[in-house]
Amino acid sequence: MKREIAHLTVAAVEAIHDEVLAAHGGAPSLRDRGMLESAVLAPQATMLGEPMIKDPVEIAAAYLHYICLNHPFIDGNKRAALGACLVFLDLNGLLADESVTTKAADAWERFVLDVAAGKIDRIECAKRLGKLLGPKKRR
Repeated sequence: MKREIAHLTVAAVEAIHDEVLAAHGGAPSLRDRGMLESAVLAPQATMLGEPMIKDPVEIAAAYLHYICLNHPFIDGNKRAALGACLVFLDLNGLLADESVTTKAADAWERFVLDVAAGKIDRIECAKRLGKLLGPKKRR
């Protein structure tokens, strides 16, 4: 039996952003609420009652992609985007403890910088995220 996917809320992403800034510094301010709402709701979009994106890793990649590119915060967009992606994966039981290690930090950083620079689209973002996570768990 498939479990319902636990999605992020706008408030949850704001809290993730606040935590990231508290830990690493930056200007704690929202630049554009509409862009934040768009970034958070896009991965949850449905058509005729069916999710547009069904694979949880693709959904996580969509959170990362849209938060990075929508740039809703004054500072910390990339960090908040990665945080949202990882929190989503963890909420849905898809983040193994060994998925994100300091050994892989450079690969994760390059990945997020490529997303933020618009070098990869959402589909490629999902592929690269899957590779960084290792073998995917399926629901």
